[in-house]
Amino acid sequence: MEKKLNVMVPVDFSPVSFKAIEFLGFLMEKTPIETHLVHVIQVNAADWSGSSETSETIDRAEIRAMEQKAEQQFAELKQHVDFTFTREILHGGLTTSLAGYANHHRIDLVIMGTAGADGWYERLSGSEAQHVVRNTEVPVITLQKDASITPIHNIMWVSDFTAEKQPERSLATILTLQRLFEAQLHLLQIIRREDEPRARAIKENMQRFADSLQLQHYELHLHRDHKVPAGVRNFNRATEMDLVVVGTHARKGFSHIFYGSIAETLVNHCIRPLLTYHLK
Repeated sequence: MEKKLNVMVPVDFSPVSFKAIEFLGFLMEKTPIETHLVHVIQVNAADWSGSSETSETIDRAEIRAMEQKAEQQFAELKQHVDFTFTREILHGGLTTSLAGYANHHRIDLVIMGTAGADGWYERLSGSEAQHVVRNTEVPVITLQKDASITPIHNIMWVSDFTAEKQPERSLATILTLQRLFEAQLHLLQIIRREDEPRARAIKENMQRFADSLQLQHYELHLHRDHKVPAGVRNFNRATEMDLVVVGTHARKGFSHIFYGSIAETLVNHCIRPLLTYHLK
């Protein structure tokens, strides 16, 4: 019997979180899944002592009302889906609560929707999905509110293809998805004009990466663009990939503000489902 994939879907009962459940449906058609639907009631962790009754510095009536509403929404959701799930209501910060749950329950994959963020807000604060990507060690599939969801026939994997940076657990998830959907892998590296003289060497490095991981059913692509996120989006529009895969260095603090993260930029703007994973 095939091992169940342990999947967590954060839900706030908004249209974007239902979009994540829609994507989950495609995955359920291919493999057994242990589904965890998790709702977070955001409270200051310092004020939370384990229950609304014992937490003295919070508005207990408000928290109980939020808990009851979430219970009702879970009950309604159960009437409209044809799969069983573990439902959990957590209290605390959104990112820390989800990351802690994923670690404690040995989650293999997180699937979540995002309404996105733009401009200075994106640089200084970012969307909730960006924070989860930055702080969760397991691979995260995000679905931007306007992203197109289709059966996965083609997977675009964006990287500089340095094999030693790829974490084993995330690689296993990526290759499992390829196997389940019998998908073609498209290894993509974005190069700029100044990289043109090195194009042959870059492609040879991509081939070494593919050989080192014993990849099957793949193609190598170089795409010329001035920035990686723009190059990914332009290549995606031209080739109609079904899933985009990219690693992130998960920068935090001032290094994130000044340098940003290509993966996190794509979280808010990718027109296809996006799988991000942490590079070592």
